[in-house]
Amino acid sequence: MRQFLKSTFLFLLPMLVLGILAEFLLRHIPNDYELKSNYLKLHTSEITILFLGSSHAFYGINPDNIKEKSFNAAYVSQSLDLDDDILEKYDANWKSLKFIVVPISYFSLYSSLKHNDESWRLKNYEIYYGIKATDDLFSHFEIFSRFEQNVDKLYLYYIKKNSLLSSSYLGWGEHKSVLGKAEFLNSGTIAAKRHTGINEEYFAKNKAVLERIISFAKQRNIQVLFYTPPAYKTYFENLDAKQLNQTTHLMIDLAAHRNNVTYINLLKDNSFDISDFHDADHLNRFGAKKLSVMLDGVIQHINPPK
Repeated sequence: MRQFLKSTFLFLLPMLVLGILAEFLLRHIPNDYELKSNYLKLHTSEITILFLGSSHAFYGINPDNIKEKSFNAAYVSQSLDLDDDILEKYDANWKSLKFIVVPISYFSLYSSLKHNDESWRLKNYEIYYGIKATDDLFSHFEIFSRFEQNVDKLYLYYIKKNSLLSSSYLGWGEHKSVLGKAEFLNSGTIAAKRHTGINEEYFAKNKAVLERIISFAKQRNIQVLFYTPPAYKTYFENLDAKQLNQTTHLMIDLAAHRNNVTYINLLKDNSFDISDFHDADHLNRFGAKKLSVMLDGVIQHINPPK
């Protein structure tokens, strides 16, 4: 038995060493989650306007176009419960915060990152934000997440010397690719199908999250601006009417009955045309500037709660 254990240990030791080395190297590759977390650790008390949300906000809001001190804490597939977690994480430091701005997209009330195909992203909130996002032990380690992607990251950063950051210093993300016309037009139908009926049982849970965000803001004399982001017609023409109406009716009702809440629906806003979009439901840099300026104008005209 002793010889067996010794042989097993000698066999496993190289793999253990390689695993530890890989974990170390992966964690030392600068990434967007770490950038955002580090910024919030240092500057939370200075932020006047905080943008949260999913990729629609990450790519759609550029704080450079906002008059007051702002930061974009949104990210790809970031669901409402994680927005709430970020607010709570830095609870004691929101000393200057006046506005919380959250996108309510077609899918927002029907999904959670914890229960979809992108759940592998939860480990980034565990590792880089220190947010309790999952009970999965493996989510505390980079090496247990998406082997091929990790190999690509190691190669691109340490061999090719490429930056893997897609976020600006203030948290805005810009697409690095350009779609062809056919791919662009098809993206609307594909995304609409993917976003439809994403677990309706989460509607009540996400409504409760919205109530927590509103209450959090109310207690601190902070305004909340919810908005449904603009999309190209090949996206919104393929949405399920029931799911869309349930979302907009809830948001209109919240704004009507909460004196620190404003809601605007920009889904079909004709200020945005095809030149403003990267794909049918995400803005490019031109659309992001347009949306940022538009929301900044709304913010400037919101009266503080009485």
